[in-house]
Amino acid sequence: MAKVLSKIIEERMKTWELESTSKRPRTPKGNPFPVITISREFGALGAALAAHMSKKLGFKMWDKDILQAIAEKLGSDKKFLEALDENRRETIEDVVIGFMKKNSTNAGYIRTLNQVVRTIEQHGNSIIVGRGSNYICTDPKVFHIRLVSPIKRRIEHIAAKEGIPKAEAQAIIKKTDDERTEFVQYYFNKDVKNAADYDLVLNSSVFSLDEMMQIVMVAYEKKTGLKLHLEA
Repeated sequence: MAKVLSKIIEERMKTWELESTSKRPRTPKGNPFPVITISREFGALGAALAAHMSKKLGFKMWDKDILQAIAEKLGSDKKFLEALDENRRETIEDVVIGFMKKNSTNAGYIRTLNQVVRTIEQHGNSIIVGRGSNYICTDPKVFHIRLVSPIKRRIEHIAAKEGIPKAEAQAIIKKTDDERTEFVQYYFNKDVKNAADYDLVLNSSVFSLDEMMQIVMVAYEKKTGLKLHLEA
């Protein structure tokens, strides 16, 4: 089972490499860069930072791609997995839904999520967004980031991005933050807000995406001993 999953991820990595031959990270031969994980408050630009660094550094960004890999592994509907993603169903409800709809349950999702993240970790040269990845990775050199931002700024950002009233944006932010907090607490017995679980905590209301990337590059080298380079 693990071998099949590894093959799926390896094929995706190879496809990405072929499509990105001009944007490969300058890694020491036989020694890929440790991955970067990004935990984030909703609306704090975590995915935006991941996308920015992916483009500038040549790292592969793993966000919704993780769901696709899990769906392929479990033979499940990606839409169904999105309902479970960074969320937790009550055990009884989960079992009933899994039995009635013949879909994957949270247990299968979490087990496969662990396998996917660890496979990505082994390949290196990647940025993993959310999903408790900082608690799944075992390599001590993996670099863990958390992005935060004042609630007012996050409300303004989501309201403008989605074209919705601020009150609605605030409700969405609270619901999403609560679900992510519960997800991490339930499956990893950790407090997602604990700053000590990260190598770097950044306030995205203070720094631009480029400034945050520059800070990450310096801190990453301090921890791993490997210097990241911007793509030409």
